[in-house]
Amino acid sequence: GALAAAMSADNFAAAQSRLASVLEEGVRADGLAGAAFVDSVVAAVRGAGASSGEAATSGAEGANGAAAKAEPLDAEERGTLELSMRIFLERKSSAGAAGALVVALIDRAIELATARAADLNTPFALMEDLFDSQVISESEALFPQIEQRGAALAKLMRSTNNRAKLTFIRTCNELLRRLSKSKNTNFCGRVLLLMAYMLPLSERSGVNLKGAMAPSDLELQPDEAADDKQEGSAAEDGSLYASFWGLQAAFADPAAAVKPESWATLVSRLETVLQVFANIVSTDAAPSAEAAPADPSPAGDEAAAASGGEGEDAEMEEAAHEMGREVYFAKFLTSPKLLQLQLRDAYFRRHVLVQLLIFVQTISTDQLQRKGAPALAPRQREAAEKLRARASELLAGIAPNGPLFAAALERLLMRERHWLEWKRDGCAAFDRAATEAESAPLAAGGAKKRRSGAAARAGGKRQQLGNSELSRLWNLGDNSLASIAAEGNKQAVPSLSAYLQPLVEQLDPEAGIEKEYLLTNDKVWMWKALRLMSKKDVSLLGKISAQGGSMEAAVNHFVEKQKGNAGGEEGGEATAMETE
Repeated sequence: GALAAAMSADNFAAAQSRLASVLEEGVRADGLAGAAFVDSVVAAVRGAGASSGEAATSGAEGANGAAAKAEPLDAEERGTLELSMRIFLERKSSAGAAGALVVALIDRAIELATARAADLNTPFALMEDLFDSQVISESEALFPQIEQRGAALAKLMRSTNNRAKLTFIRTCNELLRRLSKSKNTNFCGRVLLLMAYMLPLSERSGVNLKGAMAPSDLELQPDEAADDKQEGSAAEDGSLYASFWGLQAAFADPAAAVKPESWATLVSRLETVLQVFANIVSTDAAPSAEAAPADPSPAGDEAAAASGGEGEDAEMEEAAHEMGREVYFAKFLTSPKLLQLQLRDAYFRRHVLVQLLIFVQTISTDQLQRKGAPALAPRQREAAEKLRARASELLAGIAPNGPLFAAALERLLMRERHWLEWKRDGCAAFDRAATEAESAPLAAGGAKKRRSGAAARAGGKRQQLGNSELSRLWNLGDNSLASIAAEGNKQAVPSLSAYLQPLVEQLDPEAGIEKEYLLTNDKVWMWKALRLMSKKDVSLLGKISAQGGSMEAAVNHFVEKQKGNAGGEEGGEATAMETE
């Protein structure tokens, strides 16, 4: 065993040395690329003795790169290639290599993965090592290069290789964990946009299946609030401070806030805060109305009419400029001395009203009921609707662009409701493959008429049954035995092996899929699996009903049984051949 390990280490060291020279040629600006580079790498891994110069000469005829016409590397050889490229990247990074060289190495890895000479995970593994070894400033400088290669990386991730997808998600999540949400806001957004672009629409890792709420560790200072009473200010009553900041506890835990013992206090606090907001809005609007008195003279009316179009255009330009400004994400302090100034800030009030509208929608849907919280009573729903209407009205009255902002938020909340319904239905994939264009020519007049059901198969003759509705129903489809058999074949019951195969792939340790995302959490899938087991292999039900049993144990037993049957068949064939 020790001798074999030593020989294996020597073989790896030799292959790594050969690959290092080929990679040096590949990352140069005028070095190997395309099919010539792929052929050189394959030869270096296998120790075929082909140098980089020979590979470049042999690949000159097929420049611009078609895929290498060599036998694909096996799993061990691909592992050697990936590890060698990661070691090469580590050495170049520690030596302070330029960003162009590192990006060129990722390009070569994409070429190898596209040609199936390397594992599909290789470019993503290099990307993970790259960002782990760089500081934030250098990572932000290199990230645009990854964005430019997003289309090529997405093609590699669309295959059935879950390892590449998990590596990419892990890399982005680790990078987001290192970034500051206040200092690196733009960088965080670019990382999230790249994930949204590369991952499929039905990706389950980003939908928050459990509906977890953001925790809140707010620290209040009620003693200071009681001492900080200023005449004529919004914080004159010390209870306003506790009522206002106490809402954050309800926003962070809606399930506890809607309980009967907490609901009355919550509604009272919300009405108090909304009344304070309404008073501030009316106070701010009064001076602006007094500052611009109307001109009763006809000349003033004519001037207003003449400048009406110009003023409206200027207002629209100003609104567009205001909306185009970069949004900042402030972290508001909870000191009672700042409450009066914060309530006067329109940006601050807008934040609180957005929180309130999100909270009202959360308690109005069945999101909390699916987690065990009690359903809202009719009186609670009525109170929530009144709060929603009043908060929407106040939000639309906050300048600048209050109505536009309120309409945009309403649309976002509508999409959130659709999102919740999609998650409730099991996150069914809604992306569809592009359909091929029909080759048949269009009929005269530019429109192709389609005849359906029995009318198309009966030469266009409709069956008249004496009643218009019966005739319509009869001619909807064909009742012949051939068509019924064809429809039955489309909905044939799958085999047990084919139905369990997705779960077998998920249970593979290399896939790295967490338990909460397994198919065993899908009640419909589990019911169908149990039905198939009862028909095809009843012994699997014993693995589930046994003490400590589970669907995973039954599937593993089924896979082992299949492997045993396959091995027995191969042994029988070998014995028969020996007998002959």
